[in-house]
Amino acid sequence: MKPRRHPGLIPGAALVCAGLLIGYLRPSLPPTAIRSQPAAATITAPAATAFTAEPVSAAVHVRDPERALREGSLRGTVADGGVSTGFGGHLKPDMALRRLFDYYLTLLGETDLRGIRQLLHEDLLHRHLDEPLVEEVMQTFDRYVRYQQAAAELANQPGLPLAAQFARVDALRRQMLGDTLAEAFYGAGQVSQQQLLQRLAIDTKHNLSGTEKARQLQTLDAALPAAEREAHAQASVGELVQQQTAVLDETHADPATRYAERAQPWGDAAAARLAQLDQRRAQWQARLDAYAQRSRRIRANDALDAQQRQVALQQLLHDSFHGPERIQVQAMQYGTLPGTTVQ
Repeated sequence: MKPRRHPGLIPGAALVCAGLLIGYLRPSLPPTAIRSQPAAATITAPAATAFTAEPVSAAVHVRDPERALREGSLRGTVADGGVSTGFGGHLKPDMALRRLFDYYLTLLGETDLRGIRQLLHEDLLHRHLDEPLVEEVMQTFDRYVRYQQAAAELANQPGLPLAAQFARVDALRRQMLGDTLAEAFYGAGQVSQQQLLQRLAIDTKHNLSGTEKARQLQTLDAALPAAEREAHAQASVGELVQQQTAVLDETHADPATRYAERAQPWGDAAAARLAQLDQRRAQWQARLDAYAQRSRRIRANDALDAQQRQVALQQLLHDSFHGPERIQVQAMQYGTLPGTTVQ
């Protein structure tokens, strides 16, 4: 059987539309342990995800790293990314290296950070890299993890304007990673991030008419490279589909009506795929509902003290969801993005 690439998170169409902003403001690493949650049972989609280096409690089972890789959320996949060299055979950081780090860090919560470091080191040895280069990669990995830990704390301090949050994250990256590594890992997204800020600034100008806003946004898009313009066009279609889906949800449209309403503007093939997505959304929502209900029971159990309640909530998360899913659920518990809720 052909090995598969590392899967992305699939449930929830709303997450796609917000991904650019979320991916910038929150670290990409999964948290190892769920923190204390508010008493409300509503779960909303992500804004910031906590990251800690070790599990909070030893009562949460942590697998042997080799077993976690073999049997956990990455089973059947091949490692993404790679290692490049530059002048003198030294490490040349790039996005491929970051993808390699993130691939193994996806296992955080299924094994501990020490185990992930072991898996990465073994991967590098299997690539037959020179020992000094392996050491460079491991040192870079350690810097990346320390940055992610600091970025998690930064992301958990809301209240600043968006532009100020961008600036703080940029400053932290360059402080902890250095200009070269920060540019290699995050530089490609700078244009999109600045463009996003400019679009938001135009959208929030109350003294502009709708026509003038549209004109300024078109001018802004025209300055982008062709690939970026195409991406924005696709995103606009995605927003229209999402808006249509929200209306269908609010009116409790039956499957036949949903199909007909979608087929008219988007075609039969798209309507069929969206129907499949509806089913997956419903299944995902049912799992979230069951998880929230069990969480409420744990929080309401007066026989448990605070530590026992925390351990029980951690165990419930690990029992209810697989590795990548836990990342999304924890982000949803910390965030405020509308679109996915559990009543």
